[in-house]
Amino acid sequence: MQEIIFKDFLSKKINKIDIVVNSFHTYFDLLCEANKTVNLISRKTPVQDYWTVHFLDSILPIGLFDFAGKKILDFGTGGGLPGIPLKLLYPTSDMYLLDSTRKKILAVKNIVKKLDLKECFTIVSRLEDLDEKWENYFDFIVCRSVKILPKYKTSMFKLLRNNGRIILYKSRKLDDVQQFKNFKIHDVSLPVLGERKIIEIKKEKKQQAR
Repeated sequence: MQEIIFKDFLSKKINKIDIVVNSFHTYFDLLCEANKTVNLISRKTPVQDYWTVHFLDSILPIGLFDFAGKKILDFGTGGGLPGIPLKLLYPTSDMYLLDSTRKKILAVKNIVKKLDLKECFTIVSRLEDLDEKWENYFDFIVCRSVKILPKYKTSMFKLLRNNGRIILYKSRKLDDVQQFKNFKIHDVSLPVLGERKIIEIKKEKKQQAR
C-alpha cells in the first residue's frame, strides 16, 4: 500500500517512472539490509513505511525546485536521505552526502556503489569543519533531520553560492527557522505524511561574509 502511494505521487510529477521505481526498489533492499547492522534510520519504523515516511518525504521538493545539473549538499544524510532519492530523480546533479558518523557514511558509500550512482559522493565530517575549498560551492543544501543551530547557519551561508538555497524539511516546529531573516514556507502536507513544510532560504550577496 505504501509503495502504491509513493508511485502514485511520483507518476504525477514525472513521466516514465518504471526505471526510477526500479532504482528505488534496489535502494529499499539495500537500505533494509544495511540498517540491520548500522542504525541508519529508526528501526521503529516498519520497513513497508519506508516508501512514504522516508522516500516520499524526501522527494516532496521536486515540484518546487529544479535540481538538475546542480551541486547539492545533503547535510546529516543518515541513510542517504533525502540525498539519494533526489539523486535518483535528478541523475545529472552532483550529490554530496555529509554525515559526521563514519560507520553511517561507510554504509551509505556501499549503497551508492551498488546503485551505481555517478557523481554521488560521501563526506565524513561535521558541517562546520568543512575546509575553505567548499566555500561558495553548492547550489543547494538540503537538510531533513538536523536542528539548525546558529553555528550551522553561518557554515551553510559560507558553503552556498550567491543565490543558492537552503532547503529544510519541517513539520509543525519551526523554532530553528526563526533565526533566518528571510524564508519562504511551502506547504507540502499529504494525508499519508501529515503536516509537512519545505522551508526555502535564499542566500543573498550580503550574507556571504557572515
